[in-house]
Amino acid sequence: MARPSGPERLARLMALPAWVGAHPGATLAQAAQHFDVPPQQLHADLLTLWMTGLPGMAGGDLVDFDFAALEEDGELYLTQGLGLDLPVRLSRHEAASLLLVLGVLRQVLAADPQAAATLERTRQALLEAMGEAPATQRQSLAPAGATGEAQASGPRHLGEVDPAVLGAVRQALRRHRRLHLEYVSATDQRTSRQVDPLLLQGDGSHLTLSAWCHEAGAERSFRLDRVLEARVLEAPANHQAPARRRRPTADERPRAVLTLALTGRWLVEEIPWESATETDDGRWRVTVRGRDEEWLVRLVLSAGQHVLQVEPQALRQQAAQLAQAALRAYEAHEGPTVADLP
Repeated sequence: MARPSGPERLARLMALPAWVGAHPGATLAQAAQHFDVPPQQLHADLLTLWMTGLPGMAGGDLVDFDFAALEEDGELYLTQGLGLDLPVRLSRHEAASLLLVLGVLRQVLAADPQAAATLERTRQALLEAMGEAPATQRQSLAPAGATGEAQASGPRHLGEVDPAVLGAVRQALRRHRRLHLEYVSATDQRTSRQVDPLLLQGDGSHLTLSAWCHEAGAERSFRLDRVLEARVLEAPANHQAPARRRRPTADERPRAVLTLALTGRWLVEEIPWESATETDDGRWRVTVRGRDEEWLVRLVLSAGQHVLQVEPQALRQQAAQLAQAALRAYEAHEGPTVADLP
């Protein structure tokens, strides 16, 4: 059997006191079955916890179990938990991050009633733990339509995808059909597009459709929460998705550090980040991991005047060069149309 990893054992050690506290009298075999480890390993975990505690390492400073009951009857009783027997509390930021992930999963698994019900129960529990309004006062998403046409029925929260829009996109991908989109860009410009869908993917915060845009004559990305209407057309999708490359791990993705003005706080709430620190003068220093270099460049350009500083220097120079090229093109002509913009 493979040697368990350090993080796996640490997670088990942190969870064991709470489990024993909630199941007094459980046998060693039952606990081992619950944590999916051999009884000998669980016994070793108990001995490790027995020598774990607060500074001082005296009576009352250590996690303690009733070892007499364990050795004589094979039963587990927690006698001193030192707080490890209490449920883990999520911070509001951690809970909000989980809600974003659940929102993406609900869109992807909308066609699976069992998965959707489980995700909704988890979402309700998180909202209640955060002290939000009762579930009966919140609007839930309706199941995706199967007609191949979707239109927004009302305003949606940021990041919330109309299930019917998602249904139309998935249907177009499955049938290899062209899509008609009514799309609102980040600058609130509404455009009508005909696109050949290529790939639907999520980054943990948003679902994004990569597609060949016939108006722009190039591949474009469309966030589904900005799609007001989606309609599957009978015309075939002539453009195919390129061969998928290995998706980089989190550590392999390019990183950028942005210093934002006070007016750039909206960006902190809009994008996934590794760290975000507010300075005394109201500025924000945000560390971001992008899908690739192009994604980071687009992020810097979209933030515009709200970005005061960009690291690393290569990213700053690349964004500046693209901005200058766009300005020269705008001055040489009458400026690009909305359909030509990313």
